[in-house]
Amino acid sequence: MNINQWVSSVKMFNKRFADNLEVRQEWDNNTKDNLELFNKNNSIWNLDAKYMGNNEKAFFLVGGSPSLKRDVHALKDLKPHCKIMCANSPMKYLLREGIKPDYVISLDSDKLDIPQHLEYDGDDITLLASSVTHRSVLDKWKGPIYFMPYYSISNDLKPKLRNKLGKKVAGGGNTMTQALVIVTLIFGVKIVVFVGNEYCFDESYYADKTSAKQEILETLYPETDVLGKKRWTLPALYQYAIWTEKICSDLTPPGFFIDTSFGLLGKDAPAIYNKDIKDTIRLIDNIFENKKEGSKISTLRIDKHDESKVLRYDVSLQREKLLRLARG
Repeated sequence: MNINQWVSSVKMFNKRFADNLEVRQEWDNNTKDNLELFNKNNSIWNLDAKYMGNNEKAFFLVGGSPSLKRDVHALKDLKPHCKIMCANSPMKYLLREGIKPDYVISLDSDKLDIPQHLEYDGDDITLLASSVTHRSVLDKWKGPIYFMPYYSISNDLKPKLRNKLGKKVAGGGNTMTQALVIVTLIFGVKIVVFVGNEYCFDESYYADKTSAKQEILETLYPETDVLGKKRWTLPALYQYAIWTEKICSDLTPPGFFIDTSFGLLGKDAPAIYNKDIKDTIRLIDNIFENKKEGSKISTLRIDKHDESKVLRYDVSLQREKLLRLARG
């Protein structure tokens, strides 16, 4: 899609969202229902710097796009120095394929899709849940839960939430942009691999299913992926790809980012490398096997990058910058 199509779509979305009082009420209602569950011990900020120093790991961020079906079996070869964080939508698909994620992340407040995505009887997967997650999901989840405070709620609820869970993580994006912020800016991870994160598609939107409440995709926009193949995308997917590339660019170095999906990521961002998933796993294994006991992983490079600061910033502010740039 071209920039004019994207800007028009974002403006239309913003207007619809501003007029949609129902979803805002849903966020308020879910926050009220969940307040008794929140405390400083289950805030996401308890995981700050969890994977720094001697506990360094590589993280595989797994979305549910069609390329996951191609790459899913390679995830069985991951060694203990690798961790998996997946979106809620592909969790059950991964489990059916014999792959157990370490973390699953859920942002949405709906009571249809999310509960069915997160049906799991075990207690060995950690759920990272938005504070507006529907209570039915939280009551059924048997494993650990850490909460991400979401502050697009009524003003009278904000101080109550802040007192229990602390500062916000970031604003805007989808589960995978939020996962990227969590593993880099909170966990302190340097090596991140995107799997099933195409942000474009041919016919199938997901690797293994359609959404329970999947809206009819009335308008699709043509886009070319990193391999030069003609695909389809949506304004939201295009936006998520832009955000992801921006975050990776700002975090390089020390961050090192590889995409195995071969969709839109890496097309406009030299900070993201496109690489086959099996080659990626071998590369990461070699890095950790040659890492000396007690040492830190140094900045990783395939090609030389200019030095840049690691910035903590709100993704929603970046969206406004992009819109101003587009208007100019």
